[in-house]
Amino acid sequence: MPLLFFASAAASATRSEGATAPSVAATVSAHGAQYLGAPSSNGSPVVSIAASPGGRGYYVLSANGVVSAYGAPYFGSLGAKELPDGVTATGLAVDEATGGYWVLTSDGHVEGFRAPYRGEPHIALGGWGQYPAAVALAPTPDGRGYYVLRANGAIDAFGATARPSHAGRLPYGTTAPVVAVSIAVDPITGGYWVATSVGGVWAVDAPYDGSPLSTAHGHYNGVATVAIAPLANGGGYDLARANGQVTSYGSAPASVAATPLPFGAVVSSLAVDDTTNGYYVALDDATASGYVNPLRAVTSLVPQEIDQGVDYCGFGPLYPLGPAVVVNVYNAGWPSGVFIAYRLLSGLARGRVVYDAENITPLVTRGERVTATTVLGILHDAKTCLETGWANGRLPNGHAAGQFEYDGRNSTAYGLNFSALLSDLGVRPGLPQPGGVPGPLKGNWPTWG
Repeated sequence: MPLLFFASAAASATRSEGATAPSVAATVSAHGAQYLGAPSSNGSPVVSIAASPGGRGYYVLSANGVVSAYGAPYFGSLGAKELPDGVTATGLAVDEATGGYWVLTSDGHVEGFRAPYRGEPHIALGGWGQYPAAVALAPTPDGRGYYVLRANGAIDAFGATARPSHAGRLPYGTTAPVVAVSIAVDPITGGYWVATSVGGVWAVDAPYDGSPLSTAHGHYNGVATVAIAPLANGGGYDLARANGQVTSYGSAPASVAATPLPFGAVVSSLAVDDTTNGYYVALDDATASGYVNPLRAVTSLVPQEIDQGVDYCGFGPLYPLGPAVVVNVYNAGWPSGVFIAYRLLSGLARGRVVYDAENITPLVTRGERVTATTVLGILHDAKTCLETGWANGRLPNGHAAGQFEYDGRNSTAYGLNFSALLSDLGVRPGLPQPGGVPGPLKGNWPTWG
């Protein structure tokens, strides 16, 4: 069945929250469901949430692999030290047969905690995103297995019925990326829905009830879709967007509800409570030394290699880490000639210079003072994508701090350091390269993680 890109106005309306007001605290927002706690916003970014059957609470997964249980029994989690460089936890699913759960990491590893291991896709690591990451996990209703979704639309079935995927048909890659972000299984048919970053919904052996997307190439008002979750009664699905909007599509009265977000926060995941049909929204509002995620509004973000800085593909606005002054905008030596450099005015890296280079349309000028809400420029779809990292503040302002360490095949110490900072802020880290040994950082350089 094709990927469906047509928004259904008839399928979406306003869903009543009744007398239950949204409850928001730290990294979890509860709507029409019981709030029981949440991880601190000062910890590892929250990437996934899953409700326990029978309304017995929920589990929250952080990027470092740690699972936190609220009102539900805890069975363990991955330790942060178990994850290789460039790998993060990405998915969490509850096994209705055992009450346990599975944890998924971006390299395709699946770990069961009181839930049976059924297999995993074994994704190689490499630069330029040529090995699409595992991004989500969905269990079958009978508890016999699960589906693993990859960013390019590929779906692997383990202990579950193999069904069609969209691998090779999404415009995933270094140009015009559209990525698969979430998968949900229909409890009635056993089929599934897959949501893409630009709001498309692909229905396989499950009814299509609508989506936010009007065309296949991102005319969707610029707000990324991040999660899809089935309604408990099998009457459709909820879709969450990064700005806190949750829309319900299906046979029941549908809704458009808004989750209030703290400054710099984005929605990362969604789970429906099967006893109330209310839902939980997971929020990534991680901060590091006073900085916020500068890529929080970029849609279809695809991590690429770590070299002088960190490379990403995607499209959307770019922000500073925090208060800063712009010291450079252009340098003809970079692809497209753009090299936006800004000197931080606060935080642990105060005085250091950060750059955003390559396929960007600048919206700032040299000497301009900016804040974490200032749009520096717009990232566009192109083969060169984006490189961001630490700039050399002593040389002319068009150079990376790691330029003398880079031989064309290696990750520099400055690139690895900046990737660690972005990871602390909730951004998927870049992909380390095998060639060469990173040179040293300057003395007293701030470290992260």
